[in-house]
Amino acid sequence: MNILEQFGLNKDQSQLLFSFQRFLVYQDILVEKKESVKQRKEEWLLLWEKGIEDLLSQYDTSLVKDEIELIQISKNEVEKCEEIKIPLYLILLESTLFVPYFQLEGWKSKIFEKVTTDDKISAYNLKRIANLLEIDEEFIERYRKSFKKSVRSASDFFSKMLIGASLGALLIAITAGIALPFVAAAVAPASLFGAAAINAGLAALGGGAVAAGGLGMAGGITVVVGGGSIFGALSGMALGAMLGNSAELALREGAKLEVIMREIILYAQKDVRFAQEMINGQYEVIKKLEGELAELKFNEEENKKHIKNLSKAIEYLRSILKSSEQALVESNKSGVEQVEEKTHS
Repeated sequence: MNILEQFGLNKDQSQLLFSFQRFLVYQDILVEKKESVKQRKEEWLLLWEKGIEDLLSQYDTSLVKDEIELIQISKNEVEKCEEIKIPLYLILLESTLFVPYFQLEGWKSKIFEKVTTDDKISAYNLKRIANLLEIDEEFIERYRKSFKKSVRSASDFFSKMLIGASLGALLIAITAGIALPFVAAAVAPASLFGAAAINAGLAALGGGAVAAGGLGMAGGITVVVGGGSIFGALSGMALGAMLGNSAELALREGAKLEVIMREIILYAQKDVRFAQEMINGQYEVIKKLEGELAELKFNEEENKKHIKNLSKAIEYLRSILKSSEQALVESNKSGVEQVEEKTHS
């Protein structure tokens, strides 16, 4: 299994992830007291659902909207994963970092209105999801803190924004830079066109997933999450072209990679070998992107925008890679100290 496949969710796991995200939005709508805002949230959910259903229909599956059924398929996936729990950790990570009510074709936020989630309800329902996945609730807060820390260390702009900003506000700001129709359409299934393609792509990207069914990967992988898009899982489009349109995608997905490195691979799984593979993979990606950047500079005037975005994306990825390397060093040091303690005791 190559490194990219480690970040892939199969058809059933993808269905579970998107169904959890829908569940979070639906529960938020139920407690909304202001009727006009509730209506706007319902409008958004309908468009988001349509985008995700268009995506899932390519794999002969659909969203699970019944809560009892959702509980049952969660139980089934936990049993299937047995000791290999990485897909479950990834599903909880993407659910934790999911912030709805981003712009969609046919639904745009208005300056005078505030359409946000109820943080208390969201926290409560994320804990329910963690329990269904049989993952300790502590990971929700660990994911949040680790993600913010990674973004803060990688970006001067978002570092300033983080002062007093919630995780939701940060993610909305980053996603706003990702939600470009051109980028979204590139992620959508090839059978979709126009607004349908854009909304399918926006729904997938906003939810943190990238469709990868056309890559011919083993195991029936349908979507890639947790920053796996950095390793090249982009349907019908090169990573360099994607990041040339949105440097923020590199920041968000790269920060997720660091969260996975620290909280899942090193803290939960204690898999130093795979952590090293991730770092080697990131080196290869950066090297490839630098080659693409050099080619763009042969026509600097024509490619000015792409050069600026890709340069910034590479800068983000270098910074995040440096932090990930430090995490591995700290983990190795901690492991040696633990061995020494056992030896002396």
